[in-house]
Amino acid sequence: RAPRPAAAKQRADGDLAPPRRRAMVAAERPAGLRRPLLLAAALAVAGAVLVLRTGVNAFASPASAPSRRDAALSLGMLSVVGLPAQQALAGDRDRDSMILGVRRKKMPFILSTYKLLKAAGQITDDFLELDLKKFVSALNQYGSINRMDEAPDKYSKKLMKEADKVKELAKARDYAGVMAMLETFRTDIPIGAGVFTWDSTLPSDLGE
Repeated sequence: RAPRPAAAKQRADGDLAPPRRRAMVAAERPAGLRRPLLLAAALAVAGAVLVLRTGVNAFASPASAPSRRDAALSLGMLSVVGLPAQQALAGDRDRDSMILGVRRKKMPFILSTYKLLKAAGQITDDFLELDLKKFVSALNQYGSINRMDEAPDKYSKKLMKEADKVKELAKARDYAGVMAMLETFRTDIPIGAGVFTWDSTLPSDLGE
Protein backbone atom coordinates (compact mmCIF):
# COMPACT_ATOMS: atom_id res chain seq x y z
CA ARG A 1 0.00 0.00 0.00
CA ALA A 2 1.47 3.34 -1.06
CA PRO A 3 2.07 5.81 1.79
CA ARG A 4 -0.14 8.86 1.82
CA PRO A 5 1.42 12.17 0.86
CA ALA A 6 2.42 14.31 3.82
CA ALA A 7 -0.05 17.06 2.86
CA ALA A 8 -2.94 14.60 2.71
CA LYS A 9 -1.97 13.12 6.08
CA GLN A 10 -1.75 16.57 7.65
CA ARG A 11 -5.17 17.42 6.25
CA ALA A 12 -6.69 14.22 7.59
CA ASP A 13 -5.14 14.69 11.00
CA GLY A 14 -6.21 18.33 11.04
CA ASP A 15 -9.84 17.33 10.52
CA LEU A 16 -9.85 15.80 14.00
CA ALA A 17 -8.62 18.96 15.67
CA PRO A 18 -10.98 21.88 14.88
CA PRO A 19 -13.03 21.67 18.14
CA ARG A 20 -9.84 21.67 20.18
CA ARG A 21 -8.35 24.49 18.13
CA ARG A 22 -11.53 26.57 18.54
CA ALA A 23 -11.44 26.08 22.31
CA MET A 24 -7.79 27.19 22.39
CA VAL A 25 -8.57 30.27 20.29
CA ALA A 26 -11.52 31.17 22.54
CA ALA A 27 -9.35 30.78 25.64
CA GLU A 28 -6.68 33.04 24.14
CA ARG A 29 -9.22 35.74 23.19
CA PRO A 30 -8.78 38.89 25.37
CA ALA A 31 -11.27 39.30 28.21
CA GLY A 32 -12.41 42.58 26.71
CA LEU A 33 -13.65 40.71 23.64
CA ARG A 34 -15.15 37.76 25.50
CA ARG A 35 -17.31 39.85 27.86
CA PRO A 36 -19.48 41.50 25.15
CA LEU A 37 -20.10 38.07 23.67
CA LEU A 38 -21.01 36.73 27.11
CA LEU A 39 -23.39 39.63 27.74
CA ALA A 40 -25.06 39.14 24.36
CA ALA A 41 -25.52 35.45 25.08
CA ALA A 42 -26.94 36.22 28.54
CA LEU A 43 -29.45 38.71 27.16
CA ALA A 44 -30.50 36.24 24.49
CA VAL A 45 -31.11 33.57 27.13
CA ALA A 46 -33.03 36.01 29.35
CA GLY A 47 -35.16 37.11 26.41
CA ALA A 48 -35.94 33.53 25.48
CA VAL A 49 -37.03 32.78 29.04
CA LEU A 50 -39.40 35.75 29.09
CA VAL A 51 -40.90 34.81 25.73
CA LEU A 52 -41.46 31.23 26.86
CA ARG A 53 -43.03 32.25 30.16
CA THR A 54 -45.10 35.24 29.08
CA GLY A 55 -45.83 34.52 25.43
CA VAL A 56 -44.65 38.01 24.41
CA ASN A 57 -41.37 39.63 23.50
CA ALA A 58 -40.93 41.95 26.49
CA PHE A 59 -37.83 43.53 24.98
CA ALA A 60 -39.65 44.63 21.84
CA SER A 61 -42.90 45.93 23.28
CA PRO A 62 -43.03 48.30 26.30
CA ALA A 63 -46.75 47.64 26.64
CA SER A 64 -46.11 43.95 27.27
CA ALA A 65 -43.78 44.29 30.24
CA PRO A 66 -43.04 41.02 32.10
CA SER A 67 -44.07 40.42 35.66
CA ARG A 68 -41.58 40.97 38.47
CA ARG A 69 -41.37 37.19 38.95
CA ASP A 70 -40.46 36.66 35.30
CA ALA A 71 -37.98 39.50 35.38
CA ALA A 72 -36.35 37.96 38.44
CA LEU A 73 -36.12 34.64 36.63
CA SER A 74 -34.37 36.32 33.71
CA LEU A 75 -31.92 38.01 36.06
CA GLY A 76 -31.25 34.63 37.57
CA MET A 77 -30.31 33.39 34.11
CA LEU A 78 -27.84 36.28 33.84
CA SER A 79 -26.15 35.17 37.03
CA VAL A 80 -25.83 31.63 35.68
CA VAL A 81 -23.58 32.82 32.88
CA GLY A 82 -21.41 34.84 35.25
CA LEU A 83 -23.02 38.30 35.38
CA PRO A 84 -23.93 39.30 38.96
CA ALA A 85 -27.70 39.63 39.21
CA GLN A 86 -27.36 42.47 41.69
CA GLN A 87 -25.85 44.63 38.92
CA ALA A 88 -29.08 44.29 36.96
CA LEU A 89 -31.41 44.82 39.91
CA ALA A 90 -32.21 48.31 41.23
CA GLY A 91 -32.07 46.97 44.77
CA ASP A 92 -30.98 43.75 46.44
CA ARG A 93 -31.18 41.97 49.79
CA ASP A 94 -28.64 44.34 51.38
CA ARG A 95 -30.75 47.34 50.39
CA ASP A 96 -33.93 45.72 51.72
CA SER A 97 -32.15 44.92 54.97
CA MET A 98 -31.17 48.57 55.47
CA ILE A 99 -34.70 49.76 54.69
CA LEU A 100 -36.22 47.28 57.13
CA GLY A 101 -33.77 48.38 59.82
CA VAL A 102 -34.90 52.02 59.54
CA ARG A 103 -38.52 50.94 59.19
CA ARG A 104 -38.45 49.09 62.52
CA LYS A 105 -37.07 52.19 64.24
CA LYS A 106 -39.16 54.93 62.61
CA MET A 107 -42.43 53.46 61.34
CA PRO A 108 -44.11 53.00 64.76
CA PHE A 109 -43.75 56.73 65.47
CA ILE A 110 -44.72 57.76 61.93
CA LEU A 111 -47.93 55.71 62.07
CA SER A 112 -48.90 56.68 65.60
CA THR A 113 -48.39 60.39 64.87
CA TYR A 114 -50.39 60.13 61.67
CA LYS A 115 -53.26 58.52 63.58
CA LEU A 116 -53.17 61.31 66.18
CA LEU A 117 -53.32 63.93 63.43
CA LYS A 118 -56.20 62.18 61.74
CA ALA A 119 -58.12 61.86 65.00
CA ALA A 120 -57.54 65.54 65.89
CA GLY A 121 -58.67 66.76 62.49
CA GLN A 122 -56.45 69.82 62.82
CA ILE A 123 -52.91 70.97 63.54
CA THR A 124 -52.83 71.35 67.33
CA ASP A 125 -50.42 73.33 69.48
CA ASP A 126 -49.28 70.10 71.14
CA PHE A 127 -48.40 68.63 67.75
CA LEU A 128 -46.37 71.68 66.78
CA GLU A 129 -44.55 71.86 70.09
CA LEU A 130 -44.06 68.18 70.91
CA ASP A 131 -44.26 66.05 67.78
CA LEU A 132 -43.57 68.01 64.60
CA LYS A 133 -39.77 68.08 64.77
CA LYS A 134 -39.47 64.38 65.60
CA PHE A 135 -42.14 63.47 63.06
CA VAL A 136 -40.43 65.31 60.19
CA SER A 137 -37.07 63.83 61.21
CA ALA A 138 -38.55 60.31 61.05
CA LEU A 139 -40.05 61.03 57.63
CA ASN A 140 -36.72 62.37 56.38
CA GLN A 141 -34.80 59.35 57.58
CA TYR A 142 -37.32 56.97 56.10
CA GLY A 143 -37.34 58.88 52.82
CA SER A 144 -33.55 58.95 52.70
CA ILE A 145 -33.18 55.17 53.04
CA ASN A 146 -35.81 54.45 50.39
CA ARG A 147 -33.55 54.85 47.38
CA MET A 148 -32.68 52.62 44.45
CA ASP A 149 -28.95 53.41 44.50
CA GLU A 150 -26.32 53.55 47.21
CA ALA A 151 -26.14 57.35 47.03
CA PRO A 152 -29.18 59.64 47.40
CA ASP A 153 -31.14 59.47 44.15
CA LYS A 154 -34.23 61.09 42.63
CA TYR A 155 -36.53 58.92 44.76
CA SER A 156 -34.99 59.67 48.15
CA LYS A 157 -34.45 63.35 47.33
CA LYS A 158 -38.10 63.72 46.37
CA LEU A 159 -39.25 62.00 49.57
CA MET A 160 -37.08 64.24 51.73
CA LYS A 161 -38.45 67.33 50.02
CA GLU A 162 -41.96 66.08 50.72
CA ALA A 163 -41.06 65.57 54.39
CA ASP A 164 -39.84 69.17 54.60
CA LYS A 165 -43.05 70.29 52.90
CA VAL A 166 -45.03 68.57 55.66
CA LYS A 167 -43.16 70.72 58.17
CA GLU A 168 -43.88 73.89 56.19
CA LEU A 169 -47.59 73.10 55.87
CA ALA A 170 -47.90 72.14 59.54
CA LYS A 171 -46.39 75.43 60.68
CA ALA A 172 -48.96 77.19 58.49
CA ARG A 173 -51.61 75.05 60.22
CA ASP A 174 -52.73 73.70 56.86
CA TYR A 175 -54.20 70.41 58.06
CA ALA A 176 -55.60 69.34 54.66
CA GLY A 177 -52.29 70.15 53.02
CA VAL A 178 -50.35 68.13 55.59
CA MET A 179 -52.55 65.06 55.19
CA ALA A 180 -52.41 65.27 51.39
CA MET A 181 -48.60 65.59 51.45
CA LEU A 182 -48.28 62.63 53.80
CA GLU A 183 -50.29 60.53 51.36
CA THR A 184 -48.07 61.73 48.51
CA PHE A 185 -45.03 60.74 50.57
CA ARG A 186 -46.47 57.26 51.13
CA THR A 187 -47.32 56.64 47.49
CA ASP A 188 -43.92 57.91 46.30
CA ILE A 189 -42.06 55.19 48.23
CA PRO A 190 -40.42 53.03 45.52
CA ILE A 191 -41.57 49.43 45.17
CA GLY A 192 -39.79 47.23 47.68
CA ALA A 193 -39.39 46.72 51.40
CA GLY A 194 -40.29 50.33 52.18
CA VAL A 195 -43.89 50.28 50.92
CA PHE A 196 -46.41 50.71 53.76
CA THR A 197 -50.01 51.64 54.55
CA TRP A 198 -51.32 53.98 57.24
CA ASP A 199 -53.39 51.17 58.74
CA SER A 200 -50.56 48.63 58.76
CA THR A 201 -50.99 45.82 61.29
CA LEU A 202 -47.45 44.47 60.99
CA PRO A 203 -46.06 43.97 64.51
CA SER A 204 -42.79 45.68 63.54
CA ASP A 205 -44.70 48.73 62.24
CA LEU A 206 -46.56 48.96 65.54
CA GLY A 207 -43.42 48.69 67.65
CA GLU A 208 -44.30 45.25 68.99
